[in-house]
Amino acid sequence: MKKILLVSGCSNTDQNFFSDIHPEMDCSWPKWPEILAKKLDMDFVNLAKCGQGNEFIYHSLLEYITNAANDPIKRNGEVVSTRNTTSNIGLVIPAWTQCQRKDFQKKGYWWNQRIDPDGDVFSWMRRSLDTYLNFQMLCEKYNLPYMQVQMLSPYQDWLNGLLPAENDPKYYKGFRHRYPGNEEKDNKKLIKMIGDYENLLDTKKFLGWPLSHEYAGYSLQKKLIGIRSKKTGVFKNVNLDTMISNLDHHPNAKGHEKIAEFIYERL
Repeated sequence: MKKILLVSGCSNTDQNFFSDIHPEMDCSWPKWPEILAKKLDMDFVNLAKCGQGNEFIYHSLLEYITNAANDPIKRNGEVVSTRNTTSNIGLVIPAWTQCQRKDFQKKGYWWNQRIDPDGDVFSWMRRSLDTYLNFQMLCEKYNLPYMQVQMLSPYQDWLNGLLPAENDPKYYKGFRHRYPGNEEKDNKKLIKMIGDYENLLDTKKFLGWPLSHEYAGYSLQKKLIGIRSKKTGVFKNVNLDTMISNLDHHPNAKGHEKIAEFIYERL
């Protein structure tokens, strides 16, 4: 029996991703978790959902792992005992996203808001860093191999002026949310906040650490599509070989292959 590659994330990971900008496009190509699982000779479970934030990513993995740790054994329809099947999990990867997103549950379903109406970039980033630490502790508790991946920049897009969602008409008009603070000053505070977690997180198991671009941190998406101009919001050095289009910066089939290859080489 093959081990399981367990993954969660947002639209850059979602197995059922479709393009809002190009609704006619067939996006059913293999996503990076499936490609990576084949490289590792594993089966895979992909829990990612478009638009979700870091809280959902963590809780989807938490639920799967704790359910595996208490897998029920039934007789005549009744639970008579439980067993720990976490040994079937060979690797866990959260593909973390932007910190300003808000996740919440309603009637048993997960929902999201692209911008949390409460708090500020400091509280959002602190929440994300705590989530990263909670995930690490979860995997250590159950002795699970893991690799944390920063798929999207955690806070830089918010400081630089967040673009609207791709299904928002303002997206095509170049609208950007104005950052309500001092970008340069607050960026320094965020860098210091991240540094406070340096000795808490196993940074050797965190692709993208230390997150801040000024200190060689990165996100996998930025490695594929280049750096956005702060003044115009336009991406420079866009790699259209790996992205869907110059309007939709999600990875295409080749992009997912590149993500899988990048992670595989660093495991």
